[in-house]
Amino acid sequence: TGDTFEESDDGVDVDAADDEVEVVEDGLLRFAVDLRGGQKTGFYCDQRENRRWLRALPLENARVLDLCCYTGGFSISAAAGGAKSVLGVDSSEHAVALASENARRNGFSEQCLFQSGDAIAVARELKANGEMYDVVVLDPPKLAPSAKAVAKAKRKYAQFNAAAIDVLKPGGMLVTCSCSGAVARTGILSDIVADVAHKAGRRAQLVRRSGAAPDHPISAKYPESQYLDCLCYVIR
Repeated sequence: TGDTFEESDDGVDVDAADDEVEVVEDGLLRFAVDLRGGQKTGFYCDQRENRRWLRALPLENARVLDLCCYTGGFSISAAAGGAKSVLGVDSSEHAVALASENARRNGFSEQCLFQSGDAIAVARELKANGEMYDVVVLDPPKLAPSAKAVAKAKRKYAQFNAAAIDVLKPGGMLVTCSCSGAVARTGILSDIVADVAHKAGRRAQLVRRSGAAPDHPISAKYPESQYLDCLCYVIR
């Protein structure tokens, strides 16, 4: 593999492009990107600022759980921030394999472990086994492709966040995301977290709210371009 693209009259010649390129984030972290088989562009550049923020937290000796980890962006960032151990979970075996490769590229193979599986089911199993974490990152795929799907998506987001909160130590941090524009524009993700935390007998304190990186601007004439919510809570 390599990182050279051949240009055609119409732009990039996809047939001539390599299957895999490497992205270097902040001059520090190296990520292999599968251009052909990956989701969307193969790497979630819109989460760059949120990964940077996570990396800057005092994570020394922290246990981190990364649900819907894809190729390990948040996992690797947590390890780079000093996390003692990181478990990444994703339903895609291909994504998990690439996440393991990314851990190897950055020298975090010992800190990072990845497994394929249903994120909610794995979180519930971890809870049953008594496993608890200092930080849980939850970045599920788009659950509401349209406004009509929001009601169903709310139930799924509730299940995701309830499972995440259940494996958080008291005082731990939940980083929860939604890339569904129909959800982000309504602001209901914060209501969902507040509700599931209350039902679990926990108290959620919002400490940070952000969206996509600055190179993903929101058009004044196209509100649908606001699609990403990233909320960070301390869960008491």
